[in-house]
Order: sequence, then C-alpha cells, then structure tokens
Amino acid sequence: MAFSVCLSAFKMFKVFIQYLLNRFQLIPLSLLVLSDVLVIVHIAETKETAWLQGIAVFLFVMLYLLNNRVADDKRDFEFDNKHHQNRALQSGKLSLKFLNRIGYICLTCMLALSFFFGKTAMLAITPVVLFAYWSKLDFSLPKSFKERQFFLYNFMNMLQMLLLQSFMYFSIMNIFTLKPIMWLHIGFVFVLSLQVEVTRKIQPEKTPAFDTYSDRLGMRGALLLWGFLGIIALTLFSILTSELSISGFSINIALICCVALLSLGGGAYYFLKSKSAEGLFWLTVIMTYIGQNLVLIYG
Repeated sequence: MAFSVCLSAFKMFKVFIQYLLNRFQLIPLSLLVLSDVLVIVHIAETKETAWLQGIAVFLFVMLYLLNNRVADDKRDFEFDNKHHQNRALQSGKLSLKFLNRIGYICLTCMLALSFFFGKTAMLAITPVVLFAYWSKLDFSLPKSFKERQFFLYNFMNMLQMLLLQSFMYFSIMNIFTLKPIMWLHIGFVFVLSLQVEVTRKIQPEKTPAFDTYSDRLGMRGALLLWGFLGIIALTLFSILTSELSISGFSINIALICCVALLSLGGGAYYFLKSKSAEGLFWLTVIMTYIGQNLVLIYG
C-alpha cells in the first residue's frame, strides 16, 4: 500500500516537473528573473545583506509567475480542451484539484515572503495580488473582449509586470520613493517582458485557437512587432548604461552584439520556419535579455 502511494506520488511529481519545464518554462524564466533581480540589487545599492533580500525577491517572483500560469490554465480549461488537447491538464495527467493546491501553496508562500520584506512590501503586495486576481476574471469584461481586442487584452495582462517590477524595488529598498533611474529600469524590463511575451506566441503556421500574434498579424507582422520592441528595449538600455556611467565602448559592443543576435534569430526563424530555427530564435532572445542585464551590472 505504502509503495503504491509513493509510486503514485513520484509519477505525479514527474508530471509536475514536466509541466514546469514545458508550460512554465522554468529554466529560461529562472535565468531571466535572476538577471533582473541582480540588476535591481546593483542599482538600488543597498546594504551588504541585499543578497538575502535578492533571493527572497527571486522566490517571490517565481511563485507569482507560477501562480499566474496555474490560474491561466484553470481559467482557459474549456478553451484548451478544444484547441490544446495534448497538454497535461487536458490529457488527464494533471487535475484541476492538483493545480488548485499549487495555487494556494504559491499564494501562501508569497504572503509569508512579504512579511520577511517588511511593512513597505506588505503594503505593495496588495495591488499586485488584486490586479492578478482581476486579470484572472478577464478584467470583468465580456468573454468576446479577449478575442475581439486581442492586443489590448494581452497588453492589459502584461501590466502586471510593471506592478511586479515596482514591488521588487519597494521590497529591496523598503521605501516607496524610487530614483528616476529605477523607474527607467522598470520601463526597460517591462518592454523586455513584452518582447518575451510576443516571442512565446509566434508560430510559422496558423493555429486553430487563433491565439498567437502570428495568427493575427502573420509571421512577418509578428516578427516586425517583436523587432520593434527589441529596438525600444535597446534604446532604453542605452540610456540606462549612460546613467550608470558605463563606457561608450562597452555600450557600442553590447548594442552591436544584441542587434546581430536578434537579427540572426528572427531571420533564421522567418526563413527556415523549423524547430531548430525556433530554438535559435528563443536562444537569441534569452542571450540578449541576460546579456543586457549583465552589462548593466558589470559594464
């Protein structure tokens, strides 16, 4: 009896790990969030124990994003039953009851971490959680809004990243007053987050769900939007590096490398439209994202 219970638990754990790797994209997401936290700690110039706060902020953000992923999959359950039948939830490998438990665990841990940060974080977490809850209700808008106003709906969802990034600064600094460079960095990460979001939803072929940017704009149009966001991010990156007194030589080298990598990834994906090209596309996005953050820290 005990053996069968352990075996079932192991199988469930294995499926959940696959869920984290595939639906949550645990590894690349962890690297992106970690690089963001390191930049915040660097810009904030806090005390020596800031690395403890940095770890706590990193865990909070990952829990928040996982809770969002779980909530999205629960909300879109019926829609995914029709259009994404191969996913773990739709195939019966994971249950809604199990995802509910994961959501409650994430929320409990997030609240516990906010107590660790102090009074400022405990106040700042309120709009973050409330907005996340509102977004799961589709902003109290009709169901047709999501399909008819695809771009506006997705942008409204991405506003969570602004609140989350602000919360990260408030938590580490324990004050609500931020310097202009910090607000600039918040805007920079927001644009990078938009670019990553568009990256997730570009496919060579149209999908039955009609829920990707390439479905709405065509692959060329979606890549143009993706490239436009990359240009805005690089512009903000240039301003940030200047404010941080990073040498012009380092800035120029970083910009040249980012433009070359993004052009390579986007171009290869557009012309080849293969799985390997998609992998390269993702790799260049992750490399430029983390690369820009490393320049901000060590440049």
